[in-house]
Amino acid sequence: MNTEIITENLEATESRMQFILDENSELQEISKDKCKPVEYPIKYKLKNAFEVFVRVDGTENYWISNYGRCVNNYLSKKLSKNKTNGYKFYEHKQGKCHYTIFEIEKDGSTWKRDTTPEDLVVDAFLVKYKGRFKVWHKDGDESNNWYKNLLTVTSDDYKNLKAGKITWQELNLEQEYIEYENKASYHAYTVYNGILARCKSTEETDSIHKCYNKSLMWQGWLDDPKSFVKWYLEHFYECGDEQMDVDKDLFGDGSGMYHPDFCCILPKGLNTLLANAKKHYKGGETPDNVLPLGVSYNSKTGKYTSSIQLTGAEKPIPLSEWDTAEEAFEEYRVLKKADILIVAAKYKNSIPDYIYDRLLKVEVKPY
Repeated sequence: MNTEIITENLEATESRMQFILDENSELQEISKDKCKPVEYPIKYKLKNAFEVFVRVDGTENYWISNYGRCVNNYLSKKLSKNKTNGYKFYEHKQGKCHYTIFEIEKDGSTWKRDTTPEDLVVDAFLVKYKGRFKVWHKDGDESNNWYKNLLTVTSDDYKNLKAGKITWQELNLEQEYIEYENKASYHAYTVYNGILARCKSTEETDSIHKCYNKSLMWQGWLDDPKSFVKWYLEHFYECGDEQMDVDKDLFGDGSGMYHPDFCCILPKGLNTLLANAKKHYKGGETPDNVLPLGVSYNSKTGKYTSSIQLTGAEKPIPLSEWDTAEEAFEEYRVLKKADILIVAAKYKNSIPDYIYDRLLKVEVKPY
């Protein structure tokens, strides 16, 4: 089945619901009837699937996200002569800072105003309450302008909070947040479609790599795609600008199945590192002639050898020649394990602890 058709069918079934994060960053499903459409969408790299950019009220060239990121295409649009071209966006400084935003009106006049990321987030994503004009950061981090980390309070409440005389929980204030339609489910279904396509591949499938020929998807995810979406969004995290992949092997049982007990999400660099090397054969490409991982046979010398391209290296390093495939693999195994451990250490502060702990225990197997 064409993956575009799969996407259309899945989107149709999910057209009335969407996933968001609640105030505890837990996954919650709500009706799209409770979400506002984004009137002026822009194409800009999102922090995650739950981030939404909306245009700053009263402007034409400024957008603020529910994570406190402000971007503008003011200068690009002003200087562009070809209005059919897309405009480049400039991303403002994040955190505890001030902005000056301005517009050129139709009559050519210019106005500008000083503001902050938190004020823009409050204007776009928080319901207003009479007399509550100050903004409090629930976690105490004034650089964290995620909309559900913000609470509007009165001036007196703000003074008491700053003085430590009361906690924001003790204020017992209601705070509603404005939800916009996001791309979380769409993003997750796109990943689902990619996995499904890999699992439908065969020896004759040209567009799918051979390593996926025996891949399977758990029946529970096949029967209920939404359960995959929920799993994916609950486990998703960012790792800089890296592409994030669903891996089935780090925690897998060797069956090649995409299953909630076996899958995890890895940055592309780690997922590539853990991928098996290309298979080599001795005396013909048959299952009986396959050599251990990383090992090749030189028919001219009658020796076994291997090579390894360490992470960050420009080219592979040729290793020693051995009389047996087992000896050649052992040399490869030791170096591959060392490479995994070094790279795992570099990712330590960017990946979940359970993934890091698993990486320390990875076994490099011959088959």
